Amino acid sequence: MRERRAGDRGVALLITLMILVLIVTLVWEVFRVGARAAQTGAYGRDSIRAEIVAEAGVAAARIALREDAGDNDYDTLDEIWSRPVPPIDLGEGTIRIVVEDEERKINLNRLVLPNGNAPDDQRLAVFRRLLEVLEIDPSLADAVVDWLDNDDTSRVGGAESSYYRSLPFSYKAKNDFLDTVDELRLVRGVTPEVFEKLRPFVTVYSSGKVNLNTAPKQVLMALSAGQDAADTGEIGESTASEIIEFRKEKPFKKIEQIGNVGMFLSDLYKKTRIRDLMDIRGTAFHVRSTGEVAGTIRTIDSVGIRSGKTIQWRYWRVE
Repeated sequence: MRERRAGDRGVALLITLMILVLIVTLVWEVFRVGARAAQTGAYGRDSIRAEIVAEAGVAAARIALREDAGDNDYDTLDEIWSRPVPPIDLGEGTIRIVVEDEERKINLNRLVLPNGNAPDDQRLAVFRRLLEVLEIDPSLADAVVDWLDNDDTSRVGGAESSYYRSLPFSYKAKNDFLDTVDELRLVRGVTPEVFEKLRPFVTVYSSGKVNLNTAPKQVLMALSAGQDAADTGEIGESTASEIIEFRKEKPFKKIEQIGNVGMFLSDLYKKTRIRDLMDIRGTAFHVRSTGEVAGTIRTIDSVGIRSGKTIQWRYWRVE
């Protein structure tokens, strides 16, 4: 069964790549006909072509995500969308595609309750732990909560509008949810170095639960933090590594299967609320598609939300 499933995935991947080539061929021909009448320079022409190639890559990723939706009820690092794809040579251009699920990350917007008037203590503890694992000052968590919550009362280590208005280029605290992770740059304590260190592990698009099958070690280590974890202990680096090794051979099909990794994790699952933070499937996917034509590069950075076999783009930026 495993061999047949792997073969089916291989066929699906081949079909997806064939569709990609057909899409690129079609749009390339349409552009070539239109370019004859276009009054533009070579750079402008190649820039448009590169963007078209990048758009084709996003379309191919969308097809892969739609096909995967009906494959199983869980998402792993061995899916058609998650496997590393080598650069695809299209003759006059090259395309590179990277897809990752946002459920492998911590959702910053979930650090406060839905009404925005108070922090979610369990998720805030998880975020503090993540900061510690990344060797970032954990007081940054207070500043992020102050940016999100709907009051103007500063937390210890936090900042509200009174602080931001005192800056040379003043602005107000948003007191609302983040629309993009890039907004984090506005928060007190988020230097360029801190932002780059934190960005791979946080999101604003996920369901708020972490996919056990795809989460990196740093996120897994943070999950056990919280008020009710004192009696059981926290997930350390070695335990997180055990989870990663276990899921390579036996992907989690239900969240309670994390207890199969070892007795400590079994107790942690049964005795704490860690189950409230875990999932085994992705709903939000980050697609980064880069097209290159004659040395001109264009990248489309996008996030799509998958519901069934429908993909709705929540974020789209051309670089």
